[in-house]
Amino acid sequence: MEEFHELIKEICDELDVDMRILSKDWIIQLEKDNKTRYIAGYKFDLNGHAQGLVMDDKYAMYEVLKEKKIPVIEHQILFKNNNQQAYAKGCNSYEVAYHFFEQNHQHIVLKSNTSTCGLGVYRVTKREELTPVLDKLFKNAFSISMCPFYDIKREYRFIYLKNQCVLLYGKERPIVLGDGKKTIRELLQDFNPQFFQSKLQESKYNRVLTQGECYEYSWKFNLSEGAIPVPITDKRLQKRLQEFGNRISKKLDLSFCSVDVIEDMDGNLSIMELNSGVMMINYARYTKAGRKKAKEIYRQAIQEMFS
Repeated sequence: MEEFHELIKEICDELDVDMRILSKDWIIQLEKDNKTRYIAGYKFDLNGHAQGLVMDDKYAMYEVLKEKKIPVIEHQILFKNNNQQAYAKGCNSYEVAYHFFEQNHQHIVLKSNTSTCGLGVYRVTKREELTPVLDKLFKNAFSISMCPFYDIKREYRFIYLKNQCVLLYGKERPIVLGDGKKTIRELLQDFNPQFFQSKLQESKYNRVLTQGECYEYSWKFNLSEGAIPVPITDKRLQKRLQEFGNRISKKLDLSFCSVDVIEDMDGNLSIMELNSGVMMINYARYTKAGRKKAKEIYRQAIQEMFS
């Protein structure tokens, strides 16, 4: 989190805010005009506590969005087999996961119900993979989110502050096409030099792709796993996304958060998830004016915390 702390320190110096880093670098304490505010991880002291918990719980957020008739990808919750509490009834057996797997054409995604940054996300296409993946997730997770697999054309990130969209960009997955000359390593390093420069040591990346041959490094759109942020230049797409974003802000009171939206192969837009933590460091690394934009948004957030 060093880069994030440096950015916040710059802002605090400019705003005459006293900043202290506490709790093994996890908490930033800010003080100004006899007021104390906190940043925990990437969560700013702006969202209500309950609202933040709802945002970060994939199944809870799915239920809220569905109730408000906002398009959202399906999330089903699964608890451990030994959870006998009333709320877990009917959702506390691996048989539920097997049934969900068959219902969704034997192609689903499993992840912790409160995971972030694409960590611990598994795409399951074989029945025999289910139990090992569930066992692995439940070692650390209280509950698991099960989703059908969506064939995603594009993914977009919206950043909201005071219920206004202050940043919107697309994400491009690390997929490369061969030219008959370059190795997979070289092509991926051309695609995202910052991410791949120190990776790809395995010999499999030495292979030269044939002309037009496609290589997919990851099926996910996470910037932390090699994807890159891209500007939205298509005017019609910009308008469509803005209209979708306005629909979200009219039905939800979003103090400060990020919203991930997918576009499927049929062109439908749906929310994938919300996060009460606003992490823009990867965005700041990959775009020319990214750091300046991230700093501007974080500055506004801190000013709002003390307003």
